[in-house]
Amino acid sequence: MITLPGRKARINAARWLFIGYIVFTVFGTFLHIATRIIIKNEPIDRVYVTLMPAISIAALYSLRKLPSSLERAMSFFAWVAMVCIGSLLFYMLHIRSEYVLNLFLFHIGIFSLSLVLGFRPAIYYAIATSAIILILGIAYRLPLGHVIAPIFLAFALALPSKVVEQLIEQSTAELAQINLQLEELVEERTAELRAEIAERQHAQEILSRRTAELEKRNEELDAYAHTVAHDLKAPLASVIGFSDLLEKRCNKIPQDKLVYYCSVIAQNGRKIIDIIDALLLLASVRKVDEVPVQRLDLPDIIEDIQRRLADAIIENNVEIVVPDHWPDVNSYQPWVEEILVNYISNAIKYGGRPPRIEVGAANHVDGYVRFWVRDNGKGLTPEEQARLFVPFTRLDQIRVKGYGLGLSIVQRIAEKLNGQVGVESEIGQGSTFYFTLPLT
Repeated sequence: MITLPGRKARINAARWLFIGYIVFTVFGTFLHIATRIIIKNEPIDRVYVTLMPAISIAALYSLRKLPSSLERAMSFFAWVAMVCIGSLLFYMLHIRSEYVLNLFLFHIGIFSLSLVLGFRPAIYYAIATSAIILILGIAYRLPLGHVIAPIFLAFALALPSKVVEQLIEQSTAELAQINLQLEELVEERTAELRAEIAERQHAQEILSRRTAELEKRNEELDAYAHTVAHDLKAPLASVIGFSDLLEKRCNKIPQDKLVYYCSVIAQNGRKIIDIIDALLLLASVRKVDEVPVQRLDLPDIIEDIQRRLADAIIENNVEIVVPDHWPDVNSYQPWVEEILVNYISNAIKYGGRPPRIEVGAANHVDGYVRFWVRDNGKGLTPEEQARLFVPFTRLDQIRVKGYGLGLSIVQRIAEKLNGQVGVESEIGQGSTFYFTLPLT
């Protein structure tokens, strides 16, 4: 069965109609009984007091079933009421009593159906009503006007509901279009909000990473300051001490000791310069965003390193073993040289006596080349290896100190070159310091 939109409103209308039928039929029954017994002193009309309460009972039953199914409740009541009213009309015509009220009840039923269920049920009800009126009119030879007028009025009451349906359908279509537009606007706004939320989350992630990076840098700076103070303190103290000694006892110091004191001052001055150069290199590595890349000339790098460390190599009688062939790698040559300088200088300091150093490179896994510097020192414990590349830490060695700052620079450079650093060592077997670089 076709139903109109606005179900809640139609259910409320049906509820009030059922209540109205109940009140009307009950009141009419009591009024009929009171009029017959009290006023006219006549017996009650048993047909009337049977059919009218039947309409009331049908209305009460439909009222209870209304929440579960509007259409079934209304249709059940309409056809029960039609049977009852049709029977009353037949009875009234048979006893030749006034029957206009029955026709009025038929028309109220048509109006009720058109109001609640719409045009099609109302027109069916109007057709059935007209058929009953026409049959009874012919059977009882009613005046033509008493037949035509009720039939015309029946259809007149049903037809306006078609106009109402069309208006409601048009309004529903317009509302559906508006709803569709609103949904599109909501979806667009939702997409904008999601994009904005994603952008804010991305910004928050960037901020969090930046905050974590700043916290890490602050921690590094604290250790950095401690390392600088520690590394500079000893040579500066030596320079100041010997300078004070020369100032106070310059004329009393023998020539050979004077030369020795001056050489110590110069040596510590060079240490200070080396530390400052290392710190400047570290600062420059931090600032570079895009690293220039070129093909590495590794034999040339080894020659430069040997020239830079010539004094230490000669002084410690160092043997450096290098391969005949190197892999082709593209990277930033000055920084690669700094890594190897640090590794080789540490191998000289902490290697065996005399130091024997092996330098090499080979293709590694996942498109990386692995460079290494192997010494013949006493090796490192697992605990020392774990602490080795932590920024700005130092190891206490028997001969010399100084791993911390240099390896921190090495690690920073390797990260900038998209590589990694590491160490492999066993006690009594020496140490192998390595770093990796991407082939492309």
